[in-house]
Amino acid sequence: MRNFWVIAISGVSLAACSTSSAPDMATSAFDYAPSSASQTDTSRFGYNLNNEGTWAAELDFEDTRGEPVLDFSFTPSGGEEISAQLSITMPYLQNGVRRFHGESIDGASVEVELQAGPCRDPGSDENYTYFAAISIDGQVSTGCGTEVAETDRWSNYLTEYLPAIDLCLAEFSGRAQHVSIVYPVSDGLTGVRLVDGTGQSWECITRDNDEAINAMRPLDAADALYGEGDPVFVRDVIPGFGEGCYVYEAVRDAQGNLIGSFGYDACGSGPDQSIG
Repeated sequence: MRNFWVIAISGVSLAACSTSSAPDMATSAFDYAPSSASQTDTSRFGYNLNNEGTWAAELDFEDTRGEPVLDFSFTPSGGEEISAQLSITMPYLQNGVRRFHGESIDGASVEVELQAGPCRDPGSDENYTYFAAISIDGQVSTGCGTEVAETDRWSNYLTEYLPAIDLCLAEFSGRAQHVSIVYPVSDGLTGVRLVDGTGQSWECITRDNDEAINAMRPLDAADALYGEGDPVFVRDVIPGFGEGCYVYEAVRDAQGNLIGSFGYDACGSGPDQSIG
């Protein structure tokens, strides 16, 4: 069952967004905390990466303020663990891909790339949300990865939700600016929330296993859901960096075809900005 719990993004002020530099936006978009928390805590956020039976790796954000730093560990099958401390590579989210770099404790160059998308490991039945590439002193290892956090985001189930998203976008006749959240309503019914160009939020409910529209209605602030807008999703395109106070991450399939992009609030305005 596609149940989910969602992390809220922590950011800088809306006023600062229009003048902030790329590093500032990068910090805000990576600085996660539960939405009920009064202070940012990244200690429970990171990624598990692997190629089943070949290697396994972990990326864990340190609980720090300012520029995020990640603890990295890589263990090849039958080999010794390699550890490093990594930073976010700039330009941030260039071409919509997450990149990190640093050095191992032995001085080896380490680079990690994470491309959002439905990655399937032939050696595992698990569904992954990232394609992973790790370079250690020029030797590249590829595999899959998934986000690790205290809570779970709706976007981790994007591929399951795409039929409902496409159905609702078609019903909305091109008026949608983005999708703000998708969620299961009951067996065979899915809820898709869309935001139009005026900022008005709409709820589209599908039926018959996402093959038909059951209802479409406008929403107000009282209808806001926890996790709405974290992230938003734009189908088939990658908007410009910082457009609409979001930073965008490309979502691609195994052949590199663009599925769409996730937008993360870099201005701290929160999900209520999507409610008209």
